[in-house]
Amino acid sequence: MTQDANHDVKVLGREVRVIVPGTWVNIPLDSPEKAGAFIKRLVREQVGPADRLARMRRQAVEEMFGTARDAASIGVHTYLMSLELAPGVPFPAALLMADDEWPPATRQLVADGDFAGALKLAYPEGEVAVQSNGLPAARISEMTQGQAGEGEEAVEVLTMRLEYHMPHPADSSKMLFVRVNVPDIPSAEPFAMLFDEIVDSIMFLDDRDAPADAVAPVATAPATA
Repeated sequence: MTQDANHDVKVLGREVRVIVPGTWVNIPLDSPEKAGAFIKRLVREQVGPADRLARMRRQAVEEMFGTARDAASIGVHTYLMSLELAPGVPFPAALLMADDEWPPATRQLVADGDFAGALKLAYPEGEVAVQSNGLPAARISEMTQGQAGEGEEAVEVLTMRLEYHMPHPADSSKMLFVRVNVPDIPSAEPFAMLFDEIVDSIMFLDDRDAPADAVAPVATAPATA
């Protein structure tokens, strides 16, 4: 059994908390220098320092840094990456968060407090459900099928992409956008349920719960058995 870990992240100038299971890291996006230094340190810790692994380390750093750079360029402020979803379950899931605006067509519904109606209008292909905080969220899912391994050892795997759109927990006149990427999973349902719960855990921390100078952590949050 794993113990969930909290990651407190600063969005719209306030603190938002998301609870994730297993071992995750919060990759800093506020500057390329911080992101690069963090990623190099993380890859060295995960891959190992041996000279024969230098090419693997370099490729991993380049790939992760490119993803972080692209995320920051489109306004992503939070990039959480899992090292393990549970002990011995090393799925490299990524969870990204960005602030967003309600589409113009929904603004009257938003002004009336009809957030579920606004989400259904904006994302007709999504599933709208009420979260623990009482606010609705629209989820859009996309699955692509592929193959892992070669020859007789090859197995069918899925890459799951989930998008969540919801009233911002710090300011419902705006939106919070959450994107989840989980590659090479054997089946979608348990992972979709897991990330539904993770996104459902996102909550606003008011001034009584979080110090004014709190900042987002950038260290591994390990699970305990």
